[in-house]
Amino acid sequence: MLKEYSISDIIISNPKEKFFYVGTFEGTEDPNVEWPHRHDFYSIVWFTKSTGINVIDFEEYEIKHNRLFLMQPKQVHNWSYSKDSNGYIIVFDKHFLKEITDFVDKPFFDLSDKAIKLLKPLFENLIEEFKKNDKLSEKIIVQGISYLLLQLKRLSNENPQNKEIKSKTILKFSKLVSDTISENTSVDEYASRLNLTIKKLNEICKKHYGQSPKTIILEKKITEAKRLLYFTDLSVKEIAFQLGFEDSSYFSRLFKQKTNLSPTEFKST
Repeated sequence: MLKEYSISDIIISNPKEKFFYVGTFEGTEDPNVEWPHRHDFYSIVWFTKSTGINVIDFEEYEIKHNRLFLMQPKQVHNWSYSKDSNGYIIVFDKHFLKEITDFVDKPFFDLSDKAIKLLKPLFENLIEEFKKNDKLSEKIIVQGISYLLLQLKRLSNENPQNKEIKSKTILKFSKLVSDTISENTSVDEYASRLNLTIKKLNEICKKHYGQSPKTIILEKKITEAKRLLYFTDLSVKEIAFQLGFEDSSYFSRLFKQKTNLSPTEFKST
């Protein structure tokens, strides 16, 4: 089974009762963890100086100067970076903010001089607040992280490739599917939980993803199946059951339709 780490597992010096951590990358201990692995928290890592590779959910991204990475709970993660790496790191529990709808669905940003000028004082101030650890620190840090996420959302929207802003509804739907990935939940049930009609949910999904809700759910299950096949010793039948499929043969047929490989063939690649 792929190891999943909490904040206290990764940041050994961080008190267990704290559901967040802010510090410099070079000033944070390098934990002894299994590679690859998962986190049960959100991470923002800004490499001000570094080279290397960051692998997030089977995708390989180059680590370079002034590239900021965003990683979400449950994503499969592995990286290799230069020893002289510098930067900033913020991690926070998935329950730290009441709504994480402002967490940008993008793996990284390459920060411009203007963005660096804006964000650097914010990171430095958050680190100072973390060190103070007084009665107001947590509230200030919560507000600071919220502000940071909104600024990153603005940067994403200013990018010509990211002009279309995803609605809060589609982000809630995406998160709900991820949280219930092991359940056999129908589109009707998802629509009901979101206080929508099936027709309205279908319209929103088509607008933002160009896919039906059913296809989005299946795509997420197939991605999760890939993770489990590649990084665990679970059998195909066990994985099918874990993803809410009562019939493992049906799961195998769907997997092959989507990947052109059977689950067994994918596991052996």
